[in-house]
Amino acid sequence: MELTEYVAVLRRHWRIWIGCTVVSVLAALLVLQVTPRTYEATARVFVSASPSISNSAQYVNQRAKSYPAVAASQAVLGPVIERLGLDETVTELRGRVSAENPPDTSQVQVTTSSGDPEEAAAIANAVAEQLADVVEELETPQSGNRPVTLTVNDPATVPVRPVSPVALFVLALGLVAGLFVGLAAAIVRSRLDTSVHSEDDVRRVWGEQDLDVLAPRRGRARRSALTGRAATALARRLELIAGDRSLRVALLCPSPDELRAARALAEDVAVELRGRELPTTVTGPGVAGGSVADERQLIRLEVADPLAPLRFWREVAARYDGVVLVVPVGRVDEAELLEVRRILRDVHLRPLAVVLARGRGVQRAGRKPPSPTVLPGPPAELRTASDPAATARRVPPPAPGSGAGAVTATVPAATTVTLSPGSPDATAPTGNHDVPDTEHKGGAVPRRGR
Repeated sequence: MELTEYVAVLRRHWRIWIGCTVVSVLAALLVLQVTPRTYEATARVFVSASPSISNSAQYVNQRAKSYPAVAASQAVLGPVIERLGLDETVTELRGRVSAENPPDTSQVQVTTSSGDPEEAAAIANAVAEQLADVVEELETPQSGNRPVTLTVNDPATVPVRPVSPVALFVLALGLVAGLFVGLAAAIVRSRLDTSVHSEDDVRRVWGEQDLDVLAPRRGRARRSALTGRAATALARRLELIAGDRSLRVALLCPSPDELRAARALAEDVAVELRGRELPTTVTGPGVAGGSVADERQLIRLEVADPLAPLRFWREVAARYDGVVLVVPVGRVDEAELLEVRRILRDVHLRPLAVVLARGRGVQRAGRKPPSPTVLPGPPAELRTASDPAATARRVPPPAPGSGAGAVTATVPAATTVTLSPGSPDATAPTGNHDVPDTEHKGGAVPRRGR
């Protein structure tokens, strides 16, 4: 995989690697809470030579190198255990005591560790003092002339901070481990994922590299008024196809459970087209108010159900001007897209475009448009004038208080309009509106729920 593919995987499955990272950091915090604290205390012993010894500095440096081994001996640790009343053996205490002679110095550093900071300081001081006594006794000859003197010049103090665990190190280790585990999990998830996420996925599954795919833009391109929104680009394509004639287009989502994405895109495109002074209506299953469609609209967008029978798609091929596929990113499986391709090829239909939609719907830009399916009808005069058989005229209501009763006028198509005084709808003729069937021509298709 290339670097861009890794970035795409992390962007696509960001919840996985962020989740793994958070879990790993929480695990590191848990380790910090349950791991016992360890404190260290250090005491320093200074070694000096007797004035009677010539070249005393060289003598002290040579003798001091052997003193750290004495600090871990039975002669030193046994009395320390008895003095402090420790409930442990010499071997156990030896594992917590260390001594060293820094190079080119006449000092011996005694370091002890313990879960109790006060105990660590007490053991270090006791070992340093016992070491001085034992070494002086060992170095003193029978003549009684002591060649070296050991003094605890820097006793140990109670430590304030533990030496382990190191919080920064544990948290950093948890963060790095979480990132790597999350990256590996995201890569495995991407290998097992069969949903459609990008333009390349759509063209690969469809088998046509020249397929017109409108995908969400990123970065500065997302703010472009020309190509930033898929709805704007699709509206421009439909406007070019329509010209001065009426246009009827079906919008289809390959996943039956994601029809809301097709509806949202259809309404968004309708808003764009109306902004270009192109009358547009949206119909189809699940469209609010979509049961009433105006056939006089120049462009008609119909949301179609992929579960419709094949005869419906034959009718689409015969009577519609094209099909637009709406593919919500990550919510349409490759198998669903392949099945839709097979259906459309069986009826010799090629999509006008494929729109990749983010989320379950299409993001609106700026203004809040009116409902695309609730359209104001033409005046009553135009409705009667468009019908050659219509000869009825509007009858004004009687003036209030005139005592006139209800007036009944006969309208063509055997429709009776009753006008009563003071009625706000007295002048509105009633009749059979043109209500096209919004169900599939092959019959209603049952929808399955999510």
